[in-house]
Amino acid sequence: MDLAGRAIRRVEVFTIRCPITVPVGPAPLSYTSRSAVVVRLEDGDGTVGWGETYLRTGTAAVLAESIGELIGTPPARARALHDRLSRLIPDRYALSALSIAVDDLRARQLDVPATELYGGAVRDAVRSYASSGGYRDDEAPETSWLGDVRAAVAAGHTACKIRIGRFAPVRELSILAKVRAEIGDDVDLMVDANGGYSVPIARTVGRGLAGIGVLWFEEPLIRFAGGVEYPGYDLLADLPVPVAAAEGLQTRSAFDAFLRRGGANIIQPDVAICGGIGELLFVAELAALSGRLCIPHSWGGPIQHAATLQAALLLPPHSEVDRDDLPVLECDQLENPIRAGLCSNAPGPVDGLVTATTGPGLGIAVNEEWLRDNASRP
Repeated sequence: MDLAGRAIRRVEVFTIRCPITVPVGPAPLSYTSRSAVVVRLEDGDGTVGWGETYLRTGTAAVLAESIGELIGTPPARARALHDRLSRLIPDRYALSALSIAVDDLRARQLDVPATELYGGAVRDAVRSYASSGGYRDDEAPETSWLGDVRAAVAAGHTACKIRIGRFAPVRELSILAKVRAEIGDDVDLMVDANGGYSVPIARTVGRGLAGIGVLWFEEPLIRFAGGVEYPGYDLLADLPVPVAAAEGLQTRSAFDAFLRRGGANIIQPDVAICGGIGELLFVAELAALSGRLCIPHSWGGPIQHAATLQAALLLPPHSEVDRDDLPVLECDQLENPIRAGLCSNAPGPVDGLVTATTGPGLGIAVNEEWLRDNASRP
């Protein structure tokens, strides 16, 4: 391969923010818009790779300032490039977007799916789950939660995650029990508190969830306090329901420290936060060493979702039994004009499974015209 000819020649950074029709959100807040930062890399032959991360203060500016570190670099030298950028870029969100884009570009140059960059997929499809938008400002959870689950099943999912934590536990546990009674045992049910509880209340809620048959209890506690990331999870180690957490952790050392403290049965790295597909796989192997499961977090646009699918196809098996029955691909159900406008061929669930894409790279086609019409530059 002519590495010089395939070197990165152009880098563009876009920020997108689109309003949504009804304010919806998790326990702490309601969203009125959806946003993203998108990276476009182009080589000397015109091949393009795409990356995405969440829009945070400063992330787009960091990406724009990093362009000089990418120009002239062959994507095939991804390991050296990632190491150099890790030293130079303090913003892991920015680093994640670049890592995803480099993987997409180098896989497209080779005309292979991104999974081939990491030894090839270990499965042909992954089980998906619908991730609800949360609380609606125009509807009580007594009706909206049932509506969310019904919509998820109608869309082809066999598992659904509901946002909890805004109202009193006795009220919300009662609603969840009614949801379980309606859907029966054929649909898996998970909950996400988005850091809505203190340790005592989380313990009370966790015991109640066990009786309802919840698959996992996600992010029950605050993420950051006193300089310690995800404190207090060791105090939930004896709950009778699996605890999931760590979507906000950004580095290998942070995940290692969290795993050593204990308390979470399921680790949830986000490909757009932890450093890209390769770093997510590192975290998955790290979790496996301590007997924990890795189920990625995904709450963004179509590029991030496609990268998460590629990572999910590469995850180590959950056990030595030849069966992948856990829902591992989070499918965001909150209204997102970016998802609809930026990509028209994003894979969706069929009978609860999302099949691997057959195209090169991340396997999606980005609508550049829509992007340039709706995005701004840092």
